[in-house]
Amino acid sequence: MFEQGEIEKIDEERDDVAHSESASSVADFLLLNPDAIILGGPYDDPDASRTMIIAGSQESTNVAQFDWIAFYAALYNKEDMSNRIAGSAQQNFDCASENSFFLSSSPIQRNLKATSTRRVAEEEDKKPTLLWASWFEGYGWSVSYCPNYQADTECEWAAACNVHILSRPEGVGNAPESLGGRYWYLTDEEFFEFAKDADVWVYKSQFWDSVYELKAEYLQQFKAYKNKQIYDTQGVSANSWYEQRLAEYYVVGMDVCAVMGVDGGTHRSRWLRNIFTEDVGVMPECNVAEIDEPYVAPVEECVPIAATLNVANKDNDDNAGAVLSAMQGLTLIASLVVASCLLL
Repeated sequence: MFEQGEIEKIDEERDDVAHSESASSVADFLLLNPDAIILGGPYDDPDASRTMIIAGSQESTNVAQFDWIAFYAALYNKEDMSNRIAGSAQQNFDCASENSFFLSSSPIQRNLKATSTRRVAEEEDKKPTLLWASWFEGYGWSVSYCPNYQADTECEWAAACNVHILSRPEGVGNAPESLGGRYWYLTDEEFFEFAKDADVWVYKSQFWDSVYELKAEYLQQFKAYKNKQIYDTQGVSANSWYEQRLAEYYVVGMDVCAVMGVDGGTHRSRWLRNIFTEDVGVMPECNVAEIDEPYVAPVEECVPIAATLNVANKDNDDNAGAVLSAMQGLTLIASLVVASCLLL
């Protein structure tokens, strides 16, 4: 609705006066609605009257963020539905991961039972390399920091797809004090050395065109640019990455595997858009009649490749066994016939 212009965004300074007026408005609302519950953000006062704090945005992994659906479900006694939805999402995510591990492993490795989708590949240098980075004007290049798969959402996606993600080395770059020292940025020189040879670049923003206007000659030197393997987050629409995507983390996981070429061509990327060959996505018009219907992502469910091949192999083995049994039976009959003839 925001993208269709039905909701107007109003920006205003959050000074002390505005904050006081906001608090007063909340108090007035609670007086008029004594049974209401206020859902506050992670930085709101947890001791405020009838306030529940929502902190899903503070989770570092996709699965943990998605699991906050259980919080909302509990408010409406929908825990069973929540468990089914979360379980289905996890199943698709793990399926995409297992497919990638299976396709990227050797025939010998495929015979070994996997104990976890987070296992480390033995041949690290053969993995395709993923760059997850974007430019922030006035600060520099923001890149992934993945000391482990749980460090951030893209780290988890890369681990699930069994690909190597470029991770900022400890202490490299600068962390502005104005931002609390929490966010690190690389200069153009640092970023070029860090990212120039990446196979695939996911530009985690909708502003690639603006950056390209400023740094065209610089960006054309990167391997991912030369091979036309740069993707942004506008596959569905310009802004949906920050909204609807949170309900489709498993789809993005399948997208990452697809753009990295490790899914055997079983999935077409929905969220990640190739900037060279694909247009910006457009959200379908909102259908008010369906607003209370359960949301279902418009993608096919993941099909486990290994299990499918195992079934096919089992069928072949069964057929081979049947043929062998038939041949053995015919051989026995023929032997009996020959023996009978000899006795005669």
